[in-house]
Amino acid sequence: MLLRFAACCLALVIGACQSMFPGPRADGDAIAEAAGPDRAVIRGSATYYEKMLMPIDSVLSVRLVDRDVAADSEQAIIAEAAFSDIAGPPYAFVLPYDPARLKDGGRYGITASLTTPQGETFFATAGPVPFEPEEPGTIEFRMIRLPTP
Repeated sequence: MLLRFAACCLALVIGACQSMFPGPRADGDAIAEAAGPDRAVIRGSATYYEKMLMPIDSVLSVRLVDRDVAADSEQAIIAEAAFSDIAGPPYAFVLPYDPARLKDGGRYGITASLTTPQGETFFATAGPVPFEPEEPGTIEFRMIRLPTP
């Protein structure tokens, strides 16, 4: 009897912990399936080394950019997505993109930033992280802490 009671308590605690620390709102496999046959996806993981947690409802923004185009221009952005309701690092993401927008011999990169619900950016990539469309796999990178104003 005591063993059953302990098992029930443990199940309740595990269920409560899972609801307190949800993962990204969008399921990576669902995004990949929704992307369709003429789309490709980049699977990745972004992290930072500082020992802090971001506020609830922070947003991870990820972009696929053309490194041969001026970084601050809209033409540099090939794909972008924002992920909210994220748990602590590392932050897994799936970024759909249109491979027809890539040029042969082009140079591409991934940029990411982590922003509070108030719009303050705490972490970002130092620059575009190189991305090779021909090399499948998960891209992993670190974001750095930005100075606070």
